[in-house]
Order: sequence, then structure tokens, then C-alpha cells
Amino acid sequence: MKIKVGEIRPLIEGLEEIIKIDLPVKPAYWLARYLTKIGEEAKAFDNVRVKLIDKYGKKDEKGKPIVNKKTSNYEIEDTESFAKEFGELAEQEFEIDFKPIKLADLGDIKIKPIILARLSKIIEE
Repeated sequence: MKIKVGEIRPLIEGLEEIIKIDLPVKPAYWLARYLTKIGEEAKAFDNVRVKLIDKYGKKDEKGKPIVNKKTSNYEIEDTESFAKEFGELAEQEFEIDFKPIKLADLGDIKIKPIILARLSKIIEE
């Protein structure tokens, strides 16, 4: 299965939520494994994201990137270049050996629509 780097965060958020639900053992196992695999890719993505912030972020007197206290976002000097490189990063694809899980295999559980939306790449009807 091909996944874009920009799809990692919603997938992780959805996986972290769904594994809290009491699921049948088989899909629970596969979803937990998938979270582990996608977590490895998330670390690689985050390392590059931090380098971009270091490259384009405004720095304090100690040379550390400045975080806007109101938005909790890093302050970026060259937003156009940052956005371009970050967009290129988000579009990178990687292959992960994982078969989508059938919705019916999850059993008779209640899942919030937002979780299903985040997991739409890995859960099919």
C-alpha cells in the first residue's frame, strides 16, 4: 500500500483512537502492528520537518527556533520557501506492506465518523 508522508499524522491519530476500543482480536492485532509500522515513518518525517523548521524558523538569542505563544506554531522567516519544501515532503510516498482491514471485521462497535475519516486509507467496506 502506498501512503503519502502528509497522510501519516491523521492515520496515527485515528489508529491511536481506534486501538482504545474493545475490538475483535484479529483486527486489534493488525491495527496495533500498523501503528508500529507507521510510527517508524512518522519519526523519519518528523526529523526532516525539524530540519526545515531549523532552516527557515526565526531564532532566539540562543539560536533556537521561536514558537508563537498564541498559536503554538514555529515562527517562519521565509514562509514561501518553507511551504514549498514542506509541500514536497508531504507528497513523498512510501510503500508499506499492509492490507486494508474490512469494516465488517471490526465487529459491532461504535466508531466516531472522524476516526473512520482518518482511517479511510486502511479500512474498507
